[in-house]
Amino acid sequence: MPAKPVDVVVFTGGRGSAVLSERLLSHAGIRVTLAVNGYDDGASTGEVRRFLGDALGPSDFRKNASRAALAKHTASRELVDLLDRRLPVGMDAHDADVELRGLRASAPAGENAEVFNRLDAFLAEWRASGRAFQFGDCAIGNLVFAGCYLHAGRRFNAAVDDYAALLGLPAGLIEDVTDGTNAHLVALDVGGRVLGTEEAIVDSRRANRIDDIFLIDRPLSADECLALGARGVAAARQYFDQHAVAPNLNPRLAERLDLADVIVYAPGTQHSSLFPSYLTRGLTERIASNCRAVKLLITNLNHDAEIAGASAVTLVERALFFLTDKGRRPFPGPSLVTHYLLNDPKQAESSAPRVPLGQLATLEDPRLVRIGQYEDGVSGRHDAAKVIEPFIESLLATPAPERVAVCLYGADSANKIAQTLLEMARGLASGLLTTPPVIHVYAQAADGLDPAFVAHLPFEVSLFTSELAAQAAMRAAAGQYSYVALFESSGMYRGDDLIGLFRYVERGRLDAAWGSRRLSQRDIEESFRRYDDRGSWLRALSRIGSHLLSATYLLLYGRYIADTLSGVRVMRVTDTVDVPVPFSNPFANQYLLARLLKRQADVLEVPVQFLPLSSKRVHRTGVSEGLWNLYVIISQRFARRSAGSGEHPLAGRP
Repeated sequence: MPAKPVDVVVFTGGRGSAVLSERLLSHAGIRVTLAVNGYDDGASTGEVRRFLGDALGPSDFRKNASRAALAKHTASRELVDLLDRRLPVGMDAHDADVELRGLRASAPAGENAEVFNRLDAFLAEWRASGRAFQFGDCAIGNLVFAGCYLHAGRRFNAAVDDYAALLGLPAGLIEDVTDGTNAHLVALDVGGRVLGTEEAIVDSRRANRIDDIFLIDRPLSADECLALGARGVAAARQYFDQHAVAPNLNPRLAERLDLADVIVYAPGTQHSSLFPSYLTRGLTERIASNCRAVKLLITNLNHDAEIAGASAVTLVERALFFLTDKGRRPFPGPSLVTHYLLNDPKQAESSAPRVPLGQLATLEDPRLVRIGQYEDGVSGRHDAAKVIEPFIESLLATPAPERVAVCLYGADSANKIAQTLLEMARGLASGLLTTPPVIHVYAQAADGLDPAFVAHLPFEVSLFTSELAAQAAMRAAAGQYSYVALFESSGMYRGDDLIGLFRYVERGRLDAAWGSRRLSQRDIEESFRRYDDRGSWLRALSRIGSHLLSATYLLLYGRYIADTLSGVRVMRVTDTVDVPVPFSNPFANQYLLARLLKRQADVLEVPVQFLPLSSKRVHRTGVSEGLWNLYVIISQRFARRSAGSGEHPLAGRP
């Protein structure tokens, strides 16, 4: 079965995230959705909107479609160039009509027929309407998109799909953020001036400092903007509230957000390409409800006209302001953005001003902040490998399962071994592990186990005539494994708990997961009450002794180990195979712990179930063995680690 693709939703504009989206689109293992708004009203996009009267702007959809088609090789370079080609500045309607007719006539028969059909649909509407149209500097793709809009029955989102299909792109790769409701973007700057169009907001001839943005139901003329500004900020806000439009979230985009593994708030012209998208009704709730996704807010490298004087921190705060309905909806910030990616511009050697970091101390939670050199050299473009790939590479990779050797010991019958194997099998079947390990069990079963029973287990089992033979075979094959699990099969521990410990060493996250009986006071009391038949003073010594061993580790290594005599452990193979005593030796744990703690390994104690048995049925640590354990702890703290697994003076002890 093929691996599930990584779902990535990118909120983007026309060009600001080009390098990021191209990187994502070119990867076969990533399913990308580019979420775009249609509030652009500059140049030929504005002329198309004016002519159609009830449509959003096509420009950013066209740019993203061109980029996606080239990245995914779904359309020829010639077709993309045709759609991105602009008619000469100042060209009148007659010359434009002749030019466009000539393009169709010169195309090979049948080639791009549907593209020219959509262009013809627009030209037919223009001729029939008798209305003027300014063709100069108009992108041919915008005219084709207008034809798609007419072909789709004046349904904007259907027109997006139709235009994408002309370039061989599947429906859903490029999505309108909204349900297609027409709206016009306006803004107030910090001086109270009304900016009545998206074009005015991003005008590179001015250094705008935007205070707020609004979506309204009609475009404003220049005179209306001046008159409204003269009435003051309060009056302007009241007018915008009276004419407000709150588009609903595109249902198809809502589904993509539910499935998303990564959500990206891309860089770009923030107050036109990005922040207006966040005003969409229902968007924030949908993003917040996906608690699984990584959500990246990538700040700009350079200043744009509409973020003059802004810092990276300012952009973060403004994004959250609009994502929370201008502060009216108190969604927790981490539910909307899990990582702020802020470029550190200190190393830049360019004359172009870079966006400074700003007052980082104002960001509440430093766990959300990532600061780095995210620029590709001094190009003014983000380095996609640095920005995106660290967050998706783990999602793309199918992790190789760990190979684990399991050594069972302490069983006095084949039935006990069989019970442990069955509990392990049930633990694997529980679905607890994301990537179940490849397990090879080494055990003694002098009485033998039925071969048919062993063959049905979900792991390999090798049986030997003695515990020492089983352990020797495991040590000889140690190079095949990354971890070794040691498990006492006397009946006091459960095999499914051993499987539970594997969860903590998946993907090599820890050096050891150490099962502990001493993390539950109730279990300790029950053990002493029901099964310890050694007399009250021996029970008292046993309690004191267990705490003494733990305290010795705290004193000598600075780490408290609650259960130093546990019979359930999973460790890296390198910490295990050269222990100079058999794993069933009563002092083996102290050698293992000494090696782990001496090298400051990452050891996690995990509670395990304990079913205490009488000392008449199983071996229990006595006072003399407790003292020998104490001796091993102290001696190993100051001993040099020897290479190899030579015999040790205590190896022959029971």
